Amino acid sequence: MLKVVLLASLAACTSANSTGISPVSCPSDSTLTYASFGESFVSSNCLSCHDRQAPTLTTHAAIQANTDAILNEAVYTDAMPQNASMDISERELLGEWIACGAP
Repeated sequence: MLKVVLLASLAACTSANSTGISPVSCPSDSTLTYASFGESFVSSNCLSCHDRQAPTLTTHAAIQANTDAILNEAVYTDAMPQNASMDISERELLGEWIACGAP
């Protein structure tokens, strides 16, 4: 229920466009981990806001708890990050990492 409320509130505050990325899957040869990708990606693209506002994404566990919202807001649409751009290739890597369970 909380994720639905967060998604609805985020969507209401932004003008999101589809990125054209279709549902993501985890490739068998993926090497993305929190240490090699997730930590620096979230730090660079998310923590300017989500270090203090919901959903907070300051820990690996918090990111894993919010993967549905991250997919919807930063992979499938361009709602996040707000007031910043992110290349499609970056969104695809984020989607891959999350599809693999954000290890």
